[in-house]
Amino acid sequence: MFWYDWILLVLVLLFVLYLWLIAPHHRRPDTKEFIGKLYAHRGLHDGNHEVFENSLAAFRRAVEAGYGIELDVQLTADGKLVVHHDGNTVRVCGIDAVIRQTPYDQLPPLPDGTPIPTFAEVLQLVDGHIPLIVEVKHYGKPVENAAHTLEALRSYHGPYCVESFHPMVVQYFRKKAPGIVRGQLAMGGKRDPEESSVTEFFLLKYLLVNVLGRPHFVAYSCAHDSNLSMWLMKRLFRPLLVAWTVRSQAALTKARKDYQIPIFELFLPNHKAK
Repeated sequence: MFWYDWILLVLVLLFVLYLWLIAPHHRRPDTKEFIGKLYAHRGLHDGNHEVFENSLAAFRRAVEAGYGIELDVQLTADGKLVVHHDGNTVRVCGIDAVIRQTPYDQLPPLPDGTPIPTFAEVLQLVDGHIPLIVEVKHYGKPVENAAHTLEALRSYHGPYCVESFHPMVVQYFRKKAPGIVRGQLAMGGKRDPEESSVTEFFLLKYLLVNVLGRPHFVAYSCAHDSNLSMWLMKRLFRPLLVAWTVRSQAALTKARKDYQIPIFELFLPNHKAK
């Protein structure tokens, strides 16, 4: 072989390795319960004016309207699994408490006077009426968050799937509960320094962590998905795709071209997903 043959061989092997890294799972459980629904991001809230995100009121509104729900779970200092997006409560509640460092009964209430809901309360409210997308947050100990989430879901009989930005959470479900539909969250656009390091952002943006969890679906920031990894994955592996977060009917129409499961916020879309 000539020297350029060796270079070509190395390039081919690197490309094969790249495809191996970004590939989702080659098979997935039945997902028909999730397709054909629109999902209210953190419940059917109004931008935190009167109905607050990840509140029982927002989840009740979503159930009554027939929308699926996307929500966030994490642990308090005393091991309560609560439904809240941020690692602290200041943005939503107006009082700064780090959730993983605060016992549940010391967390501030939501501005409507109701407590931050526990995951158990939300599951009881939803009661299988609509499907859930459960995001396991990475704050504190991500795998511990995942273990408590799995324990809570074992006795729940409604349709649900799980997702996380943290690949070790996705890997945990791959090992401990391979039959549960699991997803890898990822994003393009600009990096938020408070949410990820440069390395973490790069690995997530280009789907290079898929090798760890072999997700059944990929949930991506659909407005910023123009990169080689997404292009290749869509065309070579044809994965189930979840779009976040859609904030207009026009954006929803565009997202539906590639994404089977849209997550929406701050407007009321048509119920029909196709």
